[in-house]
Amino acid sequence: MTEQNYPNQNYPILGIDVSKKQLDVCVLQADEQRMSLKVNNTPTGFNKLMQWLKKKNVEPAAAGLESTSVYSMGIAVSLHEQGMVVYLANPSQVHSYMRAEMRRAKTDKADAEAIANFIAAMSKKLHPWQPIPQHYQELRDLVRYLHQITRSRATIKNRMDKISYTTSAAKERVRKLINADLAHYDKQISSIKKDIRKCISKHPDLKCRYERITTAPAIGEITAVTYMSEVPNVKVFSCAKKLVAFTGISPRISHSGIRHPESQPISKMGDAILRQAVYMAALTAKKHNPNMTGFAARLRDDGKKKPKVVTVAVARKLLHLLYAMDKNETSFDPNYQKQHQIKGTI
Repeated sequence: MTEQNYPNQNYPILGIDVSKKQLDVCVLQADEQRMSLKVNNTPTGFNKLMQWLKKKNVEPAAAGLESTSVYSMGIAVSLHEQGMVVYLANPSQVHSYMRAEMRRAKTDKADAEAIANFIAAMSKKLHPWQPIPQHYQELRDLVRYLHQITRSRATIKNRMDKISYTTSAAKERVRKLINADLAHYDKQISSIKKDIRKCISKHPDLKCRYERITTAPAIGEITAVTYMSEVPNVKVFSCAKKLVAFTGISPRISHSGIRHPESQPISKMGDAILRQAVYMAALTAKKHNPNMTGFAARLRDDGKKKPKVVTVAVARKLLHLLYAMDKNETSFDPNYQKQHQIKGTI
């Protein structure tokens, strides 16, 4: 396979395959020469990488790695502090690129090389990664942990619902153990919520933003803090539609030949935590938010919209509302639509 050089991209490029314990690094030069290194995914490993680059007289213009939750954060921050342009690529994009290249090898070293090639080919369409402010990172970690333990509690609660069908002598013993687990999770959830409130109260910008967002009916504490932690700066989105796409609520259009279904599934290509929070808020909004109840009623009266489709449409409208309030730094105005004669659309 003939390699392709991308003249508009600055070289050298670091491609890094991240795992829990190790980093596989590939340095891609403009002349298509490559060098490889493997280091530990620790601060000591980061220093070893920088010393190796210095020894090889290599000054990378950009570095690319897949977004792998917390495992990629350490090296991303370290490289950013060194002045490099860092790209956090979506693993699905990299995987699709590798398939397009008809790659047959699947090793950590080959993945690092593929990531470097991907950055070279797609850098114009990628946005450089920027670390979020520390207080937003603190809020994000707390909120994500809250969602994790809430899901764990729901799992335990489901076990309790099955106990009534148990016929063995262990029934009461298991019930007591499950009650103990539920009590533990309730205590943890209460504690983490207190930590989230403290985090918000000690930072004026967080406090002001939280108070502004929660003026909208149906936007409660969990929805507000989830939105704030997942979208630290709404101005990175040029329009509300891009925020909707980021959340994964935009429709996935699928037309072929004479097949043109009226209802399309949502893409679900985006932030799952925010998507779940907004969807749950939409269930409340279509009943208690005056601006949403009429909108939901019109869709239902159509006779063509299923309940879940209506809820998704309300969730999308809620995101448009949050975007407008957040970007313009204004509180909720129930008369805004009437004054501006805006009609709700799906």
